[in-house]
Amino acid sequence: MTPESLQKHAGILMERIQKKPVIANELINTYIASHKHFDGNDKRALLDLVWRIVRTMARLKFAYPNDTWEARARALMTDGVPEVKEAPNHIKWEVAEWFIEHVPEAEKELPALLENPPIILRAIGDREKVQAVLREDGIETTPTKLSPYGLILPEYKNLTGTKAWKDGLVEIQDEGAQLAALDIGVKPGNTVFDFCAGAGGKSLIFAQMMQNKGLIWAYDITAKKLFELVKRATRAHIDIIQIQPQLPPPTKQFDYVVVDAPCSGCGTWRRSPNMRWHLTEKQLQHIVKSQTEILNRAEAYVNEGGRLAYITCSLTTDENENQIDLFLKTHPNYKIIKQKRYSPARTGTDGFFLCLMEKV
Repeated sequence: MTPESLQKHAGILMERIQKKPVIANELINTYIASHKHFDGNDKRALLDLVWRIVRTMARLKFAYPNDTWEARARALMTDGVPEVKEAPNHIKWEVAEWFIEHVPEAEKELPALLENPPIILRAIGDREKVQAVLREDGIETTPTKLSPYGLILPEYKNLTGTKAWKDGLVEIQDEGAQLAALDIGVKPGNTVFDFCAGAGGKSLIFAQMMQNKGLIWAYDITAKKLFELVKRATRAHIDIIQIQPQLPPPTKQFDYVVVDAPCSGCGTWRRSPNMRWHLTEKQLQHIVKSQTEILNRAEAYVNEGGRLAYITCSLTTDENENQIDLFLKTHPNYKIIKQKRYSPARTGTDGFFLCLMEKV
């Protein structure tokens, strides 16, 4: 594909993505699938260019306000990302203006969200041995600095055909998510209720920490997400996870109840830059209300002396510290054991928040 043709296709895609940023992946995949003449190199080049544009949308529009997306694509390929020194911070940081005041230390955190992060794996078993198995398939990795399980994949590789993947030796999981789970501190023999389990990333790392000894209940309001957890647990040879398609009454209580709450997801915008243009103030308010309800419901399953962990992949105070302050006002029988933030600026990871509380 010629540069001119590449810019033209990128421009067409950007017109569509700008209207519906939340489904950017779907729009790109559909567009590529409809162009049968694209070869592998064409697809990779178009994907790379489109995501480069998505990551710099606000700066490109500021620098070239009257240009088409095709012209902006040409400028990006020719001149690189515009510096826009005279632009306001929300343009430089690629966020809505209203959003800045919701993020503590925004001047550090939001520029760091512009980075293009590496893919992080979680090794299941001895990390060096897992590296050796990946190497047999031509995949080189380096250990993460903070998580003892993490491996950095410097560039995208399809892992599904590798021995390490088939044998259940690796999962894709950001180092920040690993650190949040590790800081909760579950141990072999514990009972754990993963209250917002989704596809099971936290349940799986808990099972690893527990050496497959104990009990983990996994529940999610969207039960179909749990089907993926069943497949992943089977592949990882884990048998202590019990799926709960419906929320049972709180007659059974647990050593740990973990609420990985639905959130704005802004801590992961490095990986999903299109989503930074989807969030609105009204949506954030709705998310916060939902989180409050979920946390209040989940605490009923905590043993006396047990622990309640609240996690988000968000950087906003609304979803994090403010949420905990509100919970403690209405639940004085809890005390904070630890409260931590992980982020691109602080830990070089995706953005996460953890508050671990004890029921006293």
